[in-house]
Amino acid sequence: MQKKVLSSLLAAAGLLVGLNAPSMAYPERPESARVIYEMWYFPCRVVSAAVTTAWDVPTAAFQDGIKGAIGGTKMVARNLGKEDGVYEMVAGAVTGGPIGLLGGSTYGLLHGAGYGMKHGFIGYPSPHSGSHSMIFQGKGFVVPYDDNY
Repeated sequence: MQKKVLSSLLAAAGLLVGLNAPSMAYPERPESARVIYEMWYFPCRVVSAAVTTAWDVPTAAFQDGIKGAIGGTKMVARNLGKEDGVYEMVAGAVTGGPIGLLGGSTYGLLHGAGYGMKHGFIGYPSPHSGSHSMIFQGKGFVVPYDDNY
């Protein structure tokens, strides 16, 4: 019985420390050490940019590809006469869907790469806005970059 209680207590403590670890990852930057702070955290920013880009490129391509396929299908169906018609939607899915998927995926590749590199390096402006990755709740691995020297 004591082993179960102890193991549960240790698991709860480990979970609490694990959840608080990201908030303790970056200490407050002292005003007297701006340059050395940036030098020390530059490798963290580079790794963060690489990881965020590696995540954002495929997720953005998938997300924007799906949006493009839906948009292409609906556009063709609308141009054939009735956006919600069965035959128009089938024709739109056959012709407009693949084109929209290709166009949306291409846009997603570029959009995800740019967004991942930028916000992976400098951080996100708000904890509630961010990448296609909701697993990180809109945060990169770095604090927002302060270029106010």
